[in-house]
Order: sequence, then structure tokens, then C-alpha cells
Amino acid sequence: MFEPLSLLNLLITIGLVIGGVVAYYHGFTRTANEVQERVINALQSEIQTLHDRIATLEQENARLNYIVTTLCSALKQLGIHVTIDGDTVSIHDHSGNGSFHHTRIYGAEAVVSQEQNEQKPRAFTAEHKPVRRRSKKATTSQEA
Repeated sequence: MFEPLSLLNLLITIGLVIGGVVAYYHGFTRTANEVQERVINALQSEIQTLHDRIATLEQENARLNYIVTTLCSALKQLGIHVTIDGDTVSIHDHSGNGSFHHTRIYGAEAVVSQEQNEQKPRAFTAEHKPVRRRSKKATTSQEA
């Protein structure tokens, strides 16, 4: 019925097919593991970079808070009281002309929302006057 040579040939063919399937899955698994390790290393590196950035920004924030506190105390000695409450900055000049400025901060811009006693502070001259950007919302509320 079956010759021993054809039976041996059939067994070798079946063994080669099974070996090829096992080798394919082993190679696929190994490649997937290598890619997974590279992705994990890249993400850990990015996390470390972000931690370093956070630490740097915390130091910068502390330095800027110190500068703002120093400026407020120096202005207070000159009779100008600066109050910072969240995104609202109020400036009161108690040294003579009694002017009051109330500013609200939106993102990176400061928008003047209310001005009383539009006398210019003594410390500012025409060439050192700060530039104020007014939004449409602030302009329409002042005109009404």
C-alpha cells in the first residue's frame, strides 16, 4: 500500500510544515516583544523628560513668585498698592492722585476692564507708558 519511502517523505513534509508554523509564531512573538520593549523605553524616557521639565517649571514659578512679591513690596513703599487675586490685578495709587486701575488677565494678555480717575501715575512718562490691549467685550462694556 504505502511504500516506506513515500511514508517517510510524507512525515518529513508534515514535520517541516509544523516547524515552519512554530518558527513563524516564535519570530512574530520575539519581534512583538522587542517592539514592546522599545516603546516602553521610549515612554520612560519621555516621562523622565516631563518630570525634569516639571521640576524646572516649579523652580521658575517660585522665582517669578518671589519677583512679583518683591515688586509689590517695593511699589507699596512708593504708595502704590498692588493686589493680585487669581486672574484679577488691582492697582491703587495712594500717594497723591488717588488713581485706581482694575485689570483682568485672560491667557497671555491683560485686558483693562475698568478704569477710574484716568490720571496717569507719576512713575510713567509718555515714552514708558505700558501698552494696553482691550478686548471687544471690555470696550463695549465701557462705552455703554
